Amino acid sequence: MSNIDKQRGAAVRKLEQLAGDELMHPTSNAAPAITDALHALLVKRADDLEGCTEGSDEERELEAVTNAIAYEAVRWSTGKVNGGKG
Repeated sequence: MSNIDKQRGAAVRKLEQLAGDELMHPTSNAAPAITDALHALLVKRADDLEGCTEGSDEERELEAVTNAIAYEAVRWSTGKVNGGKG
C-alpha cells in the first residue's frame, strides 16, 4: 500500500470521526459540516506538502489536493450552495 493510499484512508477515518453516522446517512444539515471538515483536511494536507521535492510523489499529491480545493471555488462560485443559507 502506498503512502498516498494510507493518507487517503486516514482522511476517510478522520471524516468518519468528525461526522459520525452522518457521513454514511447525511441529512441536509450534515452536508455543510462534512464538506467543511473535508475542506479543512485538504487545506491542512496542502500546507503539510508545501515545499515538497519537485517530481516527487508528494508533489503529485499536492497537485491533486490543490485541484480538489480549487474545485470548490469553481463548483460554488457564488459562495452559496443551492438550497443552503448564506
